[in-house]
Formats: sequence, structure tokens, C-alpha cells
Amino acid sequence: MTLRVSMALCLASTSGLAAMPVAAAQCDRACLEQVAENYLSAMLAHDPAKAPLARDARYTENGVELTLPDGLWRTVDKVGRYRLYVVDPQEHTIGFFAKAEENGAPVLVGTRLKVENGRIGEIESVVGRLSNTLGGSPFGLPRGQDPLDGTPRPQFLAALPSDKRRSREQLAAIVNTYFTGIENNTGDKPPLFAADCHRLENLAATTNVPVAPGAVAGALNMPCAEAFGLGYYREDTRMRNRRILAVDVERGLVYAGIYLDHDATVRSYRLKDGRTQTVKNTGPWTWDAQEVFQVNADGRISQVEAVLLSVPYGMRPGWSSGMQLPSPAAQKDGFKEY
Repeated sequence: MTLRVSMALCLASTSGLAAMPVAAAQCDRACLEQVAENYLSAMLAHDPAKAPLARDARYTENGVELTLPDGLWRTVDKVGRYRLYVVDPQEHTIGFFAKAEENGAPVLVGTRLKVENGRIGEIESVVGRLSNTLGGSPFGLPRGQDPLDGTPRPQFLAALPSDKRRSREQLAAIVNTYFTGIENNTGDKPPLFAADCHRLENLAATTNVPVAPGAVAGALNMPCAEAFGLGYYREDTRMRNRRILAVDVERGLVYAGIYLDHDATVRSYRLKDGRTQTVKNTGPWTWDAQEVFQVNADGRISQVEAVLLSVPYGMRPGWSSGMQLPSPAAQKDGFKEY
């Protein structure tokens, strides 16, 4: 029996029994992905006993600590085939996006699992509810898209040549140019974007969208570098609690947690092309987001995918896990991030 097969067998759940633990040092990519699948199967069954949970496992959903089963663990009724994995064997961590349905309505689930000795000890989920339900998404689903189907963009799945791989710290620094670039953006601190950069947020494209007939192109219609370079997103006044939660060096992937504050003092601003951008929201608000970044062989951000939702302004995460990157705006404001 191969090591991979033996690990999968150890992790597989049997009826009413939690998965058998395996040594943390053995949990490679396939092992961590199997842990994630066992976790999703247990959630779909609404039965924590079917997941390989540590005795003191802790669960948060949208920044709030819940006791299992509660929240999505009680309401999910389908889990689709879509998986976007960021596998980090060094830190015994996996971050992933999965499409699902909750009482028949579409949701996008972002989750970080910390696995020690084959057991899940930390579960941090952000659930984007994609319909116009209470607490639903600000973005609509693309027309004709089955929220349960699809595969990640190929850039997320390909291994980089060994001589083009970067360290965890280098990948984190590249991703941090995105956060620093969007915070109070004036267009003067452009992130390290690739020419093919494309971003999805809650499954909806927020870059490179074709311009509607008779409409004027805005940030949604532009490539990443152009939108940032013109100075869009200036109303994003604090990009804080920047946490690197998982790094997949082999594929150049980074899984990050972030809170995006908008203090509502920026009412309008001038873009670099002379146009004036008006901010519609009149009160302070915050996004809670988990994001996956793909950094290409040239060290540039090629693909971005995010799950996010609106939370009370100034809300802090339920965790301090991960590599913490400071927000200059939070430091300037004296905002206590944790």
C-alpha cells in the first residue's frame, strides 16, 4: 500500500466515526485535500462527528465563533464540485473555496483549516451568500452560471517551474502590494499586476467586464493595472488585519484574510484621467474577505478570487493566525487590529 493511499484511508470517515489521525509530518498535498473533503462531507451531513476534528476544535463563521453544528453546518444542503485549494503542508494548513447551496440559495464558502496530527483544530470560514437574501451579496451571479459547477482558472492549478518559485515571504510581499495599492489609492503605488490579471469577487467578475452599449467604462471594465493606476478604490480607507493564511509555493498561490474599511469621509475624488468618481455609500462600512492570489512565474499577480460580505464597521477577526502584515492606515489611525 502506498503512503498516499494509506493516508487517504486513515483520513476517510466511516459511518458515525471521525477520521483516524495521521502524523502531521505525513500530511502532504493529497492528505490535506482529503481532510478538506472529509470536512465538507461532514458539514453536508450536519454531523461534526464525521469530521476529523480535534477535541478542542474552534469554528468561526463570518468572524463570529459558533459551536458546531451551527450556522452553515445546519443549513447547507448541497456542495458542488468547484474547489480552489491553497495547500500549505509546511504550516499544516489548507485554504479552499467551494460552491454550495444553503436552503436552495447559492453560497460561496471560503475556509481555512489548521491540521495537526491529522485533526482539524482551527476552522475559519467566510460565507458569501450570493442571493438577495438577508445578508446577501452586493454582487449578482453571472447569468447562466451554475453556482455548483466549474473548475478554477488554469493558472490556479498549474505548478510553476522549480526555478521560478518564490519563498513564502516573497509571495506574501507581492500580495501585500495589492493591499497597499488599494488602501487610499491615488494610482501612485501600483500593485505588481500581470497583463492577464483578472479578479472575481463572490463569483462575479470585477475587472475586464465588457462595456455595455452607450455606457462609460469604469473600474469593472478595466484590466487590474489600469483600474488601480487611474486611482479607483480611494474610498477603501483601511486595508487591515492583513493575514497570510496559507501559501502554496509550488503553484504560487496565497490565501489571505483581510478586512476592508470605508470610513465614508471620501465622498468623491478625481481620477488620473480627470474624471470625478462619486461614492454612493453614505455611512461607514467594512468588508470581511478571504482572497486567493496567483503569482505567476514573473512574480506578478495574475489571478484573484475573493469571497466577501458586509460586516459591522470596524469589526475585527476572530483569529490572529497567519503571517500578519501591517496596514499603514491602521497604524496612522491608531486602530487596534487584534
